[in-house]
Amino acid sequence: MTKKNTEKVWFAIAGFFAFLTIAVLIFLLGSIIVRGYSVLSWEFITQPPRRNMTEGGIWPALVGTIYVSSLTIFISVPIGIGAAIYLNEYASQGKLVRLIRMSIRNLAGVPSIVYGLFGLGIFASFLQIGVGLITAAITLALMVLPWVITASEEALKAVPMSFREGGLAIGATKWQTIRTLVLPSALPGMMTGSFSVWLELQERQHPLF
Repeated sequence: MTKKNTEKVWFAIAGFFAFLTIAVLIFLLGSIIVRGYSVLSWEFITQPPRRNMTEGGIWPALVGTIYVSSLTIFISVPIGIGAAIYLNEYASQGKLVRLIRMSIRNLAGVPSIVYGLFGLGIFASFLQIGVGLITAAITLALMVLPWVITASEEALKAVPMSFREGGLAIGATKWQTIRTLVLPSALPGMMTGSFSVWLELQERQHPLF
């Protein structure tokens, strides 16, 4: 078999699995819409639950999810981007930085229940913040922070070194170069990483509290 035919075969296999994935997704979404359409109403969206959550709606859960997600992003994204800028642009690339990066990647794989227990023990009990919006947001911010740092750092690494060298060559300071040349170029990748963090929040936040 020639190289061209081999490529066609592998493209066909990849296309088949891509089509299969999309078909399964469409089936699942269609099933949810068909089964849920009959019970979906304005009352279901805007009313609180009643009778031990057997009647009523989902309004408190919906608003709580929006509040917790927004506050978590507000906390985690600036800290994560700042940490990524320091690790990639300012820190000396030695053993310590490699150890920090390895620790960040290891934290990304910690189960959400561990973060939940940590938040309950430290923020709710030890610091006496209580079980509520602030505790949930801080705990979730710690949970998604490794994802934000990793995504932001990869976006910074994708910016060509010539951008930095050009900025320094015309007399700009390092921070001016980063702020005006590097960050705007890395922003799309950072936004993509932040959006993936938002999706991760929707999946993980409910088992925590």
